[in-house]
Amino acid sequence: MEELKKLDYDLDQLADAFDIQRVKECDSLSEWIAADYELSGTETEIINDLHQETVESGDYWNEEELKIEFVGIVFLAAKIKVKDKIKVYYQRALSADINGYRLVVIADCFVATPKKFSSPQSPYFFLQEFKKGKGEKNDPEAQMLTAMLIAQHKNQDNKPMYGGYLVGRSWVFTTLSGSDYCTSRIFDASQKADLLHIVSILRHLKSIILNR
Repeated sequence: MEELKKLDYDLDQLADAFDIQRVKECDSLSEWIAADYELSGTETEIINDLHQETVESGDYWNEEELKIEFVGIVFLAAKIKVKDKIKVYYQRALSADINGYRLVVIADCFVATPKKFSSPQSPYFFLQEFKKGKGEKNDPEAQMLTAMLIAQHKNQDNKPMYGGYLVGRSWVFTTLSGSDYCTSRIFDASQKADLLHIVSILRHLKSIILNR
């Protein structure tokens, strides 16, 4: 049996191995990030408090604080969870053997349909966060793309995969449709309008997943 090759968390290696094409415009990404939801009074209050905390302390959070003080609250405001249908998971290991390569990653956060006892079944969105910067060994974008490739292989439904990576207060959203890979502009969570847009984008995942 031929030994499986291993890849670093490197965008160029992933692109070469799986013929990933960076595309400037993707319908799936354009439709997703165009989401614009009106928040309730309570939700707006949560986001206002989060925005203030992000401006004051966002540059000083460590990885765990970023997860608890920021990411978890954003998902709470986005109201993405649906009982027995959509669940948010943190720090789960994923792996797959694809085209002679062994892909392994710890997914910082992802959204999936759950099995009966709540373990993840079909993942659709990945967020790699808790990272201080890019260009390091564990580039969050490359980790995210690795997770998306694993899920694409496991789902086998020819539907787009959705992703995002977070570096400090900066969010970028992505889609992977077949081998076409698209990225959004940077959304700065220290800017109120961008933070509200981030919540709308995440909330729209609920509709996307329920209608797959």
